[in-house]
Amino acid sequence: MLLFLSILGGWTLDIVYFEMIENFKEDKCIICYLKNKAMDKFFDDFLYESVNDYSLRDKIRKGGICPAHARKLESFGDVLAHAIIYSDLLSNFKNNHHIEILPRKKKAKEQNMCVFCEKENGFEDTYTRAFSSFFATQSQFKSAFAERGFICQRHLNQVLEKTASVSVQKELLSVMGAKIDRILNHLERIKEKNDYRNIHINYTPDEIRAWHMAIEFVAGAQ
Repeated sequence: MLLFLSILGGWTLDIVYFEMIENFKEDKCIICYLKNKAMDKFFDDFLYESVNDYSLRDKIRKGGICPAHARKLESFGDVLAHAIIYSDLLSNFKNNHHIEILPRKKKAKEQNMCVFCEKENGFEDTYTRAFSSFFATQSQFKSAFAERGFICQRHLNQVLEKTASVSVQKELLSVMGAKIDRILNHLERIKEKNDYRNIHINYTPDEIRAWHMAIEFVAGAQ
């Protein structure tokens, strides 16, 4: 058990520790799960508390909303909030695009990021840093992850980048290598069952799950 309180990007480490260890699943990336959970809360708070925040709306006007987060926001179905946000964006576009005055191209440093992308990147950074710290220093965390945890390749790479110890990097890769080997074994059986001599044999639940786990590892969860 952790006996310290420390702040990482505004989050209390012991809370993040137990949030991670209690939500390990054999077939779901822990970083994707917690990042998406945090983003859902951010969207909810934004729609019901911050949609009239001038400074936040100004950031949205400058950076816009990326396609993925526009659709995610739309799924929450708050019509009034969308009317407020998009009237800003549409008016801003109209005011800055006139037939007689073409918009000047922005330099790279002037490009603004979708405020939701910025927030999502922040959550990913917090959780991957925490994972790196816990795996390196907490034996209970390491054992629990080896037994029942999972992480997608993108977040695994982010964790490895934040892990200074080469031996810890190798240990994490070894744990994930064993999990990937199990997936590969099941995928091979799926391929074997598609041979004409075995076509009558049904896929097992573990084989079906391995198919989904392969996708989870390669693509993560939206």
